[in-house]
Amino acid sequence: MELSVIILSYNVQHYVWQCIDSVLAAVDEIKAEVILVDNASSDETLVSITQDFPQVKLIANVENIGFSRAYNQAVKQAKGTYLCILNPDTVVGESVFKTLLKSTRTQSNIGAIGTQFIDGRGCFLPECKRVVPTPLGSLRKLLGFAGHRDVYYHDSIAPDEEGPVSILAGAFMFLKRLDYVEIDGFDEHYFMFGEDIDFSYKLLLKGQQNYYLGTQKIIHYKGESTQKNRQYLERFYGAMVHFYRTHFSRSRFKVFLVSVLAQGLILWRGLWPKEQSAQVPSLEAVFWVSESLEPSDALAHWLRQKVNVLNLDSYNRLTPEGLKNTPPENALLVFDRASLTYDTIIELMSLGASYGQRFRIWHSQKQLLIGSDSSDAHGETLILR
Repeated sequence: MELSVIILSYNVQHYVWQCIDSVLAAVDEIKAEVILVDNASSDETLVSITQDFPQVKLIANVENIGFSRAYNQAVKQAKGTYLCILNPDTVVGESVFKTLLKSTRTQSNIGAIGTQFIDGRGCFLPECKRVVPTPLGSLRKLLGFAGHRDVYYHDSIAPDEEGPVSILAGAFMFLKRLDYVEIDGFDEHYFMFGEDIDFSYKLLLKGQQNYYLGTQKIIHYKGESTQKNRQYLERFYGAMVHFYRTHFSRSRFKVFLVSVLAQGLILWRGLWPKEQSAQVPSLEAVFWVSESLEPSDALAHWLRQKVNVLNLDSYNRLTPEGLKNTPPENALLVFDRASLTYDTIIELMSLGASYGQRFRIWHSQKQLLIGSDSSDAHGETLILR
């Protein structure tokens, strides 16, 4: 077995369905297995995946055991020479695994490889490449003073470039299974948050170099199964304290300062939550993007509803080439998955970010419309009958 793709889900039924659909397209012609670990979802994730993707190996936990334990659990059953650790609210292109497998064979001493992340608006997400979060760097980031290069994010490498980085995000990590096992996988002290920083750092301590491949993009909607409440804050900042205690324990004073800072930030952000992102400009047009197919009756009705809200005469039809040649401003683009590859959809989303476009992906076989307009809030999933 060449590759094991491991996905963890928790109450993100439609997003994980789309994630698996993209993964299966990407592992075509690769000897691969797809393993889904479900952490006791209360929705119909297991029923949906069992019915639509019987080739996926399911691990159904009876309780939510957290991120680290669930992935370690799956890796013990994985048979691939290589692993891909993947979040459920991601979409990968058809070329990504073939490119990464080729890259690992031509480079030596590589630990984990990560790709460029874009969110549901097509905007670059800087957390896909980071430096080791020192206490000072993290403090400056948390207080909003991380404007200098490589203070928290690895800014010296441009989004579309590639090169060695220290820390990769756990939403997508590609590496040899042997390397995963040799560092004992994810530290199970981390329930959620921080485990990817710790994991990346352990690979560095092992003498390996993590690598960012910005020429490959994936969608990471972000936050589909996370509510930023008190529990979120305690887990997030508690994870950072554990990281410093584990790897910077020689400086007990710094660890103490980080602990005090974390408690202060939990209180501060609990009392004054982070303001929502600025309101996006209103839509000015609606487009159905397809190579040749007409939208189904249910989707056409939904498109006309959007048009009526905007007081437009009708929605327009575009091919991918037409969209590249004349990109519209402040438009809603609905991509036809039946005629477009995921690589094409991801490319068009990335191009459209600078034009204020918003996106949905239409899966005709599932009658599913899915997308997200913000990386700070839940997205939109609709079943159109």
